[in-house]
Amino acid sequence: MADSTFTILQKSMWGLLQGLVRLPVTRAKEAEARLQRLEDEMAVRDLLVRYTYFYDGNDLDGTMSVFDDECKLVNPRGSYFGKEAIRANYKHLISTRKFSFHAATNVAVRFLDDGDAVMTAFYNSIGIYPSGSVAMVGGTYADKLSKKSGEWKIIERRITYNYRTRLAAENPFDAAKPAPTPTHPETSRDWIGREEQM
Repeated sequence: MADSTFTILQKSMWGLLQGLVRLPVTRAKEAEARLQRLEDEMAVRDLLVRYTYFYDGNDLDGTMSVFDDECKLVNPRGSYFGKEAIRANYKHLISTRKFSFHAATNVAVRFLDDGDAVMTAFYNSIGIYPSGSVAMVGGTYADKLSKKSGEWKIIERRITYNYRTRLAAENPFDAAKPAPTPTHPETSRDWIGREEQM
């Protein structure tokens, strides 16, 4: 799939996503090739997980590790070409919040005849901001990936923001119903740190 195929499929967000999942799931005949295809699919899916862990934890270098040096990123603010422009985009986004939590779902991976891969996913993200406000954002990813020196990298990513809403920053637990007394005073707050809490 040449870069122009992404453009052909992008008539709309749904046109792009549905066009990518309409691509056939290729099946190799030899056991070794089938195993390699499974390993490649797991590596592509793992790349998405690494991206969310690095980005949500404000690790700019880790976030950038999933992108190829010549990557193209298209998001609601515009298009960013090359690793330095993409790095500036993520540096800005990370600077606006304390942390976030992304959940990527409906992941579909297809391999192309030229050896590249495409991956689509939906995402929901909760962002926690220095002001104490909380927002939820949701949308889609459409990625083209290439395996270089044995490692998969994103060479093109399209991100949509389909909704954004503010959430109430309040304790969801009923204070009138006290929790049972713990057997030890250590809590999960002790190991996540102040910066990762509201």
